[in-house]
Amino acid sequence: MRLFQDCRNLEFLDLGYNRLRSITRNAFSGLVKLTELHLEHNQFSKINFSHFPRLYNLRSLYFQWNRIRSMSQELDAVVYQCLPNLQTLNLDSNKLTNVSQEVVDAWVSLTTISLAGNVWDCSAAICPLMSWLRSFRGAKETTMICASPKKAQGEKVMDAIEAFNVCQLAPLSTSRSSALPTPSNVPAQTDKRPAIVVAVPTGSGKRGGSLQSSPSASTPPEQDMEPVSFHKIVAGSVALFLSVAMILLVIYVSWKRYPSSVKQLQEHSSTQTARKRRKKARETERTLSSPLQEYYVDYKPSNSEGVDVLVNGGGPCTYTISGSRECEV
Repeated sequence: MRLFQDCRNLEFLDLGYNRLRSITRNAFSGLVKLTELHLEHNQFSKINFSHFPRLYNLRSLYFQWNRIRSMSQELDAVVYQCLPNLQTLNLDSNKLTNVSQEVVDAWVSLTTISLAGNVWDCSAAICPLMSWLRSFRGAKETTMICASPKKAQGEKVMDAIEAFNVCQLAPLSTSRSSALPTPSNVPAQTDKRPAIVVAVPTGSGKRGGSLQSSPSASTPPEQDMEPVSFHKIVAGSVALFLSVAMILLVIYVSWKRYPSSVKQLQEHSSTQTARKRRKKARETERTLSSPLQEYYVDYKPSNSEGVDVLVNGGGPCTYTISGSRECEV
């Protein structure tokens, strides 16, 4: 399917951060002016450079953060160069274990390459790539770490290759390497490759029968770990930052409003206390203002009875209780 057949003036194409799994042979045909192609953060498991035909102006190709385990070049790199002007190639954070001779033969115009974050097998299968990197004069990522064999795990690829003499091959197989195609426009590489390519057939990058390799140089087990996508890390960090900011904002607002809340609570409490005191005072006033009972005797004797009252102590009198009733005694 030729999706971009009519996009002949397109120069920049970004297909990153999708779930693309494969590329058809003619997917990018027609993009004759394309200079930069982004395919990072997808789900590619293999790359066939012959699926990028006639992209003569392509300068930059980005494949980082995929699941690429193998790369191939089905067509002869000398006769048919798919990406003759490619200058920047990014293969960071994939699952590459080695790169075959046919693929590195096609990298004739690269000036920048990045291969960090892969699961490199530091056995004879990596020798074509190491030979190419030694003669490469452009910018390259040097933090390539061995994932296998066990004795080389955690070591830098270059250091492990030199320490264990992985690429020191016998000269008896030189005749076989001369049959392999070598790009004519890369003279600096032709003198160093013959003794190294012996152990790697041009098909899949596995060791050939002429190599006497140790058992530890077998193909490494498939890695279970999946690379964490950079955008997921960024999204998680942003979410964490927003959560912390929200918590701090709530604390700050609560702290700012706390004094006024206390003041309102104190005013409410004092108002209630004042009301209780006034109510108690009213009750006390009612109790104290109740009419006092005054007891007195209203005695009004007549003149004729005065002597009798004084002598006998008898006579009419009126007993009055103020505010209640009157009675005679």
